[in-house]
Amino acid sequence: MGPGRRRAGAGIPLPLSENRAVSAKAGKRADGKYDITLELDTRKLQADALGVEHEVPLHDWIPVGVLDAKGNALVLEPHRFDEPRTTLTLVTEGVPARAGVDPLNELIDRIPEDNLMPVAVGR
Repeated sequence: MGPGRRRAGAGIPLPLSENRAVSAKAGKRADGKYDITLELDTRKLQADALGVEHEVPLHDWIPVGVLDAKGNALVLEPHRFDEPRTTLTLVTEGVPARAGVDPLNELIDRIPEDNLMPVAVGR
């Protein structure tokens, strides 16, 4: 690279996410639908050009989803996250199997495997 030239993306902070499903519980309603209560952890970090990371305020819309046993989305909708720990309740018509935050792994996350978890279905 010649003098005065920069690598593409140099100096641009890289956003990183630490999203995790903490709990996912469902109960069947009298009308046959399911109430799914999710407890989710979300954090936003930025890495500078040298790779040094620091936490930044979270005021983001992040997808939340509930999947059936075949992996089909029963619910997939954005929710606003402003705090590290959030509890949400979603309603589905089908039987929920897995649920969580950023279920399609759209964000850069160190451990994307913990974004979804099995739903404990009670009566």
